[in-house]
Amino acid sequence: MELTIFWRYVVGIDISKDRLDCYLLDRKTNQGFELQVINSSEGFQQLGRWLADQQVDDSKTILVSEHTGRYGEHLLRWTTTENWSHAVVKTTALDKVTPEHHRKDDRYDAQALADYGVRFSDRLRLAEACSPAVGQIKRLQAERRKMVTQRAALKSKLTEADTHDADMSQLTAMWGEQIELLSDHIDQLERTMDELIRQDPSLKTRHKTMQTAPGMGLVLGRFWLSRFAGQDKLDPRKISCRFGFAPHPHTSGSSVRSPDRSAGHGNSEMRRLMHLSARSVAEHHPHYRDYYEGKCQEGKHELVAINNIINKLIRLYCAMWNKRAEYDPNYIQKNKHKWKNPLKLLD
Repeated sequence: MELTIFWRYVVGIDISKDRLDCYLLDRKTNQGFELQVINSSEGFQQLGRWLADQQVDDSKTILVSEHTGRYGEHLLRWTTTENWSHAVVKTTALDKVTPEHHRKDDRYDAQALADYGVRFSDRLRLAEACSPAVGQIKRLQAERRKMVTQRAALKSKLTEADTHDADMSQLTAMWGEQIELLSDHIDQLERTMDELIRQDPSLKTRHKTMQTAPGMGLVLGRFWLSRFAGQDKLDPRKISCRFGFAPHPHTSGSSVRSPDRSAGHGNSEMRRLMHLSARSVAEHHPHYRDYYEGKCQEGKHELVAINNIINKLIRLYCAMWNKRAEYDPNYIQKNKHKWKNPLKLLD
C-alpha cells in the first residue's frame, strides 16, 4: 500500500539481536532525538513511553526498519498491536542515502533509516505482523523442509552403502533408525500444521478453496498459506518475478543475443514445490499435458515448458485467491468460443 499522507515524524530503527537503536526525526523542526532500548517487550514499552513523552502523534508517525528476519519479528508484532505505522525496507536501502564509508555504527544506521523514510516516503510500504497461526505454520514449515532434506541425504547414503568395501551394517542400521525418526517427526509437524489451519476459520476457508486447484497438494497448500495469508490480492507477475520464474531479456548491444530466460533465484522451497506441481499437472492434467507436449513439439526445452506451466499455475492460483473462488474444471470448455487460442489462456 502506497503512503500518501504527510509523515511529520519519522523514526529510524536499527535492529540487532540484543537492542534497538532509534532515531526520531521531527520534519517540522528538523530536530533529531536518539534512544537505545533492549530488543524485548520491556524495550518496546520503553520505546512507546519515549514517543509519548516526545508528544509524537501516531497518526503522523512512521517507523522505518530494515528486514532483519527473526530479530525484527517481535518489534513488528508490537507495532501492529499498538497500531503504529511501520515500514520494513530492504537491507540495501541505506545504500541510497549514505555515502561510501567504512564505519559500522548502529546509531548512524538508525539516523540513515530516518533519512530514507523522509527522502523515499513514496516508496514505503506498511508492514503488519502475520497472525500467530500463520507465524507458527511458517516456523514448522521451515523445520519440515530441513528434516526432509536430512532424510533425503540419509536415504541417498543407504542406496550407496553397497558400493563400499567396508562393513556398513552398523551404519545402515543407524541411518535406518534416523530415517524412521525423521519420518515420524515430519508426520507430527504436518499434523500440527493441519490442525492450526482447521482451527483458524480464514485459513481453513483459504486452504479448502486452493486445494481444488490442479497441482495444489497438501505441502504446496500449506506453503502457499504460510507465504501469502493475510494478503487479499496477489499479483502473479510480481510473484513470478520474486521467485525467479519470470523470463527476462538477456541482450547487450549487438554481441549478446540470448533468448529470454528466468532468473533462477528466489525461495528454494517455492521453486522446488512449484516445479513438482508443474511436473504433476503436465503428466496428469489433460490441458497442461497438451500444452507441455505442444511446446516440446515446437522445439522448446522441457524445462522451458515446465517453467511456462509454473507461470500459468501461478496466474491460476492468484486468480482463485483474489476471487476466493474454487477451481472450475470446465472453465476453458465453457469459454472456448471467446478466444482464438485457448491453450494460451490459463484455465
